[in-house]
Amino acid sequence: MRNWDFSQLAFGNLSGLHFVVIFLVIGLIFLTISRRLLRYGSFYVFIGIVGLLVGLLLGELLADPMSRLPGPWGKWMPLVVTIVVTATSLDFFLGQANSWNNFFNVLLSHLLNRPKKVAPVSEIVVDSSVFIDGRIEEIVKTGFILGKLIIPRFVIDELQRISDSQDPIKRARGRRGLEILLNLSKSPLVETEVVETDFKEPVVDKKLIRLAETRGARLLTGDYNLNRVAEISGVRVLNINELANALRPLVLPGESLRVKVVALGKEKDQGVGYLPDGTMIVVEGGQRLVGEEIDCVVERIYQSVAGKMIFVKPKGIRGDR
Repeated sequence: MRNWDFSQLAFGNLSGLHFVVIFLVIGLIFLTISRRLLRYGSFYVFIGIVGLLVGLLLGELLADPMSRLPGPWGKWMPLVVTIVVTATSLDFFLGQANSWNNFFNVLLSHLLNRPKKVAPVSEIVVDSSVFIDGRIEEIVKTGFILGKLIIPRFVIDELQRISDSQDPIKRARGRRGLEILLNLSKSPLVETEVVETDFKEPVVDKKLIRLAETRGARLLTGDYNLNRVAEISGVRVLNINELANALRPLVLPGESLRVKVVALGKEKDQGVGYLPDGTMIVVEGGQRLVGEEIDCVVERIYQSVAGKMIFVKPKGIRGDR
């Protein structure tokens, strides 16, 4: 960069008006820039310094030919040009500071970002009772099944055997299970995989437990006995019936219910009814009320893995009668 020799500048050749104008312009430029810098943070100060350096470099390049002008213009014009160009560059860089900030943020995020580890998809071994039950198809539609459904070949074979049964009820259940299996395999809402892994155990339940243990998977079933054996074996179980029970409306003792008594109960003087969700209602003193719809009061609730039973008493036959 050129060394300015201020002692040799021709001050005397310029009028007082020239001095006033030049220093007013320079002072106004630096006052504007300093006020802008004070309003911003450290990043903007950094950008301002970069703009200042770029401006000085460009000003020096443009000032060099100006220094060849005759008379005092060759002395003063390089200085004025350098100051104006520097101020313009500084103002431009500060005006684009937001864009520079976004650019550096994106650049750093790409440079520092490491590939994210994808969590392994959890696997769920499915029992044939789930397909026969049929509710799994509706559960999948809600998006509550988070994982890949593992369907063993021996489960498909079991459903095939049931669908070929001579018993019309079993045959219908088996065919429904195969239909549900086919629908799930085509569904975009859940991932399924048919595995050929088999074991020497003759019982399908033991094969399911072995497969779940081998793959570190959970076991989805609606079979109460398989549920218990799997838990004893240390396999985590997802039970369709437990899920259904958890989603049933909560009924508390003392609340009122309207129930239609549809059958006699097992015990003396009991009637049986059902809630819309299938929960069994045992009506104390309801033997003579079969076929009637009555208002009852909840007495107690019996909860088990197999289901829930609600014991009620008709409002009209309380103990005071």
